[in-house]
Amino acid sequence: MSSENPVSSEHVDSVQAKRTHFKIGSRKSKLAMVQSEYIKSRMEQMYPDFTFEIVNFDTKGDKILNIALPKIGDKGLFTKELEDALLTNRIDFVVHSLKDMPCQVLPDNLIISGVPEREDPSDSLVIAKRWVETKKSLDDFEENSIIGTSSLRRISQLKEKYPKLKFETIRGNLQTRMSKMDDEKKFDAIILATAGLKRMKYDDRISHILPPETCLHAVSQGALGVESRRNDFEVIRMLNRLNDEETLLRCIAERTFLAKLEGGCSAPIGVNSCLTNNSIILEGAVFDLEGTKRIQDRFEINFNDKSNACPIMPAVSDQSDLNETKNIDSPKRSLKDSNEDNKIPKRVKVENSDQIIEPGLRHFCFLADLNIDENKMVKAELCGLHLAQKLKEKGADLLINEIKLIVHGSF
Repeated sequence: MSSENPVSSEHVDSVQAKRTHFKIGSRKSKLAMVQSEYIKSRMEQMYPDFTFEIVNFDTKGDKILNIALPKIGDKGLFTKELEDALLTNRIDFVVHSLKDMPCQVLPDNLIISGVPEREDPSDSLVIAKRWVETKKSLDDFEENSIIGTSSLRRISQLKEKYPKLKFETIRGNLQTRMSKMDDEKKFDAIILATAGLKRMKYDDRISHILPPETCLHAVSQGALGVESRRNDFEVIRMLNRLNDEETLLRCIAERTFLAKLEGGCSAPIGVNSCLTNNSIILEGAVFDLEGTKRIQDRFEINFNDKSNACPIMPAVSDQSDLNETKNIDSPKRSLKDSNEDNKIPKRVKVENSDQIIEPGLRHFCFLADLNIDENKMVKAELCGLHLAQKLKEKGADLLINEIKLIVHGSF
């Protein structure tokens, strides 16, 4: 993790020294507030001469609780209201769960410049209090026991391994879900992100952490993403000091993989990643909705390898030029400076995730860092691209389109 040594305001750019108070955007949920308080605390430790304030917002995803997430639509579901405030200078940066951040779209003038060390990205089984003495894992539940989760990814994988169980959608914050299970007895157990349980101090309710062979986790699960204006280099430099290199590289690979597949919460897609020696390894899979089919593979790339040494580079190089910045007149707009600073830009789809957005600053699926070795970030992105291409060659894009047709009626 980055050093926590305090930085005096005299070491910050003179423009930054004029701004000593910073507003942090956050959702209102208890988990979001815990995460934002953590970032606030980190920033206060690193910049004791500055003050930081959390400003709360309700998002569309927080207000609609009676519809499954995939049916609502996943572009900015938990982020748009916060990003609008950031773009209109009402706040200085925003704390998100990185898994809520779209991989293909972002408002023109925004970037993710803070990604601190990741919490455990796995999923956990939480068993209802009435069963905790007799059941320890999903294997212990009788046929037709009801397991709650909000994720198609979890349902698809668990249906495959536990066809005798019933999996149903559950929405609401952590406390609401616990109440539906324990008090209302609507569920015998629920599946939740381990990171959220730990951050909310519900570690004692974790009955079993699901291993990757049982349930691959969501892209960027367990990681935080701190979003800022891309032309606010003072804040970008400040937030970059939060960054954990391993977390950033793994999330670049995972997000690039998801973006290349054009997935999202509409499609059951799971991943598992790690850094070992001098390589990054990414495993990923696409599942059908009934848990009867999976397309899965893995890819490893060494940070010291030359790009042209990658075995499937020819298969992807014609679709993604890593050094090309699209022309501003293209229907798929690049992230160039906008002259309409006070107007909220439209959210745009980006095909090449490492376009140059400022001199000396590149982004990788909208993740940017001024200090980490750029070669490593390129290799992490290549890892995600290559794995996505391998799955596409096995028919993953066709399966994803079939799922979107079922979930949304179109794709």
